[in-house]
Amino acid sequence: MEGISIVLPTLNRTTFLTDTLDYLVVQEFDHPFEILIVDQSDTYNYAIDEYQWKYPFIKYFHITFFKGLPEARNFGWEHALYDYILYLDDDISCKKNLLAEHYRYITQKGIGVVAGGITEKYKKEAESRTGKFNYWTATPERGFYKKGLMTVDHAGGGNFSIKKSVIKQVGGVDEHLSKGAALFEETDLCLRVIRNGYKILFNYDAHVYHLAADTGGCRVKDIDKYIFSLVRNRTIIIQRYLKWYNKITANLFMMKLGIAYIFSYKKVNLINSYLKGLKEGLLIARQMPKCTIAE
Repeated sequence: MEGISIVLPTLNRTTFLTDTLDYLVVQEFDHPFEILIVDQSDTYNYAIDEYQWKYPFIKYFHITFFKGLPEARNFGWEHALYDYILYLDDDISCKKNLLAEHYRYITQKGIGVVAGGITEKYKKEAESRTGKFNYWTATPERGFYKKGLMTVDHAGGGNFSIKKSVIKQVGGVDEHLSKGAALFEETDLCLRVIRNGYKILFNYDAHVYHLAADTGGCRVKDIDKYIFSLVRNRTIIIQRYLKWYNKITANLFMMKLGIAYIFSYKKVNLINSYLKGLKEGLLIARQMPKCTIAE
């Protein structure tokens, strides 16, 4: 059905979520849209009930049977009513043309994903190329704050749209990448979209301002767990998408990252987390992407 389904995964941050909803319910859009809130918080969010009563296009799901950003993204598109899915973070602000700017290009033939512009509101942007994937280091470069309209390699997880038919075709968001901080889950999805013959287009004007809330969300504060998930998920990307010569340089770069963390935190036992992540990553990389089918 023609229209946009906005999917908002959220976890333990009501204030940011309600502020985000205030920006979304006033979108100036010529087609129908809905907002699916996939809430994995510990308790039911009664504040959202008021929004549901006022705006019938808001659907609230309090989930207790899974935990993870990829799982929430899959649950969202599988329950979506419309043909185009827009994934947003729950702590953003935006102009009233966000949906219209995504729709302008995601509806075009051959476009599988539209990467929207992202400005980090309270932290300095690192200089990088916009939406490029460095195959020598297996590093997704962001640069989504730069103005432009161009073909890119991947999208930022907090603001991208995708055809529902395309995400279904490529097997959904890989739930194998759910461990830790769900690192590289949108990169993995985008690289599969490209493998299937679609383009990813960056449209700066489909823009959000990311607040980068320091509570809730998808974070790993324990450095041992972070190193494990970083190496595990990065290894999956390296093994799945890189040529043999790129694998050599990417693994060396990953090793350099691991050594830097060991010296920075003065924790030699981080080697164990690194090796554990490497072993599991090599195992998972040989498996098909995992996507739970909703009942």
